Amino acid sequence: MLHRLRLGDYQSSVKHGLLALEYFTANGNLLATSNVHCTLALAFSDTALNETALHHVLGAVETARACANPTAEFWALSRSSLVHGAMGDAERAVDLGKQALALAETLHDPDTSFTALNNLGDTYLTIARTMLSRQEVASQPFAEGLILMREAVGLAQEQQNPFREAIARTNLVSLLIGLGQLDEAREQGRQGKALSKLHGYRSLEIDIDAQLAELVRASGCFEEATAMMEAQLANPDVDDEPALLAKLHRSLYEMHKAGGRFAQALAHHERLYAVTLLTTVQTAGLQAQMLINTIEIEHARHEVERFQLEVRVERSRAEELDDQANTDPLTGLLNRRALDRELPWMTGRAENDRRPLCAAMIDFDHFKQVNDAHGHAMGDQVLTVMASMLRTITRGTDLAVRVGGEEFLLVLADTSLAEASAVCDRLMTSVRAYDWNALALGLACRVSVGLAAFGSHESASGWLARADAALYEAKSTGRDRVHVDERDAETIP
Repeated sequence: MLHRLRLGDYQSSVKHGLLALEYFTANGNLLATSNVHCTLALAFSDTALNETALHHVLGAVETARACANPTAEFWALSRSSLVHGAMGDAERAVDLGKQALALAETLHDPDTSFTALNNLGDTYLTIARTMLSRQEVASQPFAEGLILMREAVGLAQEQQNPFREAIARTNLVSLLIGLGQLDEAREQGRQGKALSKLHGYRSLEIDIDAQLAELVRASGCFEEATAMMEAQLANPDVDDEPALLAKLHRSLYEMHKAGGRFAQALAHHERLYAVTLLTTVQTAGLQAQMLINTIEIEHARHEVERFQLEVRVERSRAEELDDQANTDPLTGLLNRRALDRELPWMTGRAENDRRPLCAAMIDFDHFKQVNDAHGHAMGDQVLTVMASMLRTITRGTDLAVRVGGEEFLLVLADTSLAEASAVCDRLMTSVRAYDWNALALGLACRVSVGLAAFGSHESASGWLARADAALYEAKSTGRDRVHVDERDAETIP
């Protein structure tokens, strides 16, 4: 993405950047998210889409601080300063640039230190030029920028980085010209051009040639400056520098007009208009395509979100239907279908791992009398109370099932027969102690329980039949009691 941006392929850079942003945001990678925001901010700022660029610098700062990465925060602040400068908010641009510089001083990193100095110095240069265009005195921002740019040149020399030194000297020349320090500007320009020529920095060399021509113009040698600028226009390499072309034509227009050479002035004014119009059209087309790419990616994201929502809704419906199919509608407990689904897994685990497993069949005593005396609606309330009691004594690994009518089943995992018997005793105590009279005057309920432990190599149906038989014995021997299957009774201490 950054490589494509450096090559000037803004459309592709933005397209891949937005996709990367979606990915890193979804995966919670804050550092990568901040870095992508920074690159997107640069792409949108370079194409004058400053509002969109501002959105990304805000995202870059936020995510950099969220992941507590000072280097990422530096780059986010630095990029934010440039964007605010491009939007004409000079005060905010300087403030952010100073924050970035202060942070860079704590990082002790050559890249961030040079970038902070160079960018803040360039911000002051931009502010000064804007003030001059409004015919305001701009000596202070020129002076502030000069201090920073001298330090940037020195730092680049310490780092033995000729490219950074050439960039810093280019900015330094512009600042010196603005302050009228033409002799030093000329010397800095000479050194910058020699450095650029030596290392093949052709674009920087062209920029410095234009600065030297401006320097000659600033010293009052209009004829010489005109000749230098005309010669530079004849260089085919300048055709790839629209901003420089516009600058040269504007200067030549102004100098020819001041010298009374109106035909030449008009020619350069027309060429200036053509360059400006072409640049505007190209920028507008690029902006439109970048916004279209953004909209397309946003649309694709919304489509994915819509699909994911539909999947979640369908899954929720499926789960709801599954719950309905496996849940008793009155009590909310599991039903026989759920029992048939869960029991093989539980008995298989108990068999394979030799873990204890117990079944308790529970049935209300004389439940028909409840319905006859108080009505079926009251009978339903009694059953829901029992469901609540069963939920209270069961764990996540247990099953509480309404098997039919007033009959319930507890399947207690990893529970010995003695422990299961104690659980059943607590349940019966809760039933006896419950204030049934509060539901209906004269109402009293009791339950009987049949208990059986799962045996080795026993079928689930045989095991539950034994629990059911034990329940029958509890009923036939007095009710309101727990009866343990005879085969298992001797194992209880």
